[in-house]
Amino acid sequence: MNFRTYSGEVGKVVSPGAWVFHKGLTFTKRRSLSKMLKDLYGIWYVATQLGDFSDQMLTEFAFISQQHPKWLQTFQKQLSNWINQASPVDWSKLEAQDPFGKLKKLGFERVFHAITRFS
Repeated sequence: MNFRTYSGEVGKVVSPGAWVFHKGLTFTKRRSLSKMLKDLYGIWYVATQLGDFSDQMLTEFAFISQQHPKWLQTFQKQLSNWINQASPVDWSKLEAQDPFGKLKKLGFERVFHAITRFS
């Protein structure tokens, strides 16, 4: 995805769908719980808080899911396992990642189900 900075520099960044896919596939490899929670917060944030950019992410995620069904299975399994095994303290720490207080357990679970319905 191309971008241009306010100062006029041009570059490329990964698309939002690919970024979310990557985070969902790699967050379990983090050694630090705080970094893992940062990745999970990022998934929720990109999926829900960026308007048209979030909609674009869902479209791209669906396309990538169709192209790479085994990646989707891994993504689903890892997020599902985390959701089912997270303690109340883990959920509190995840919710605390959001400075605006919008991230709640139920909302995160809804996002997970929305972005993994492509199987």
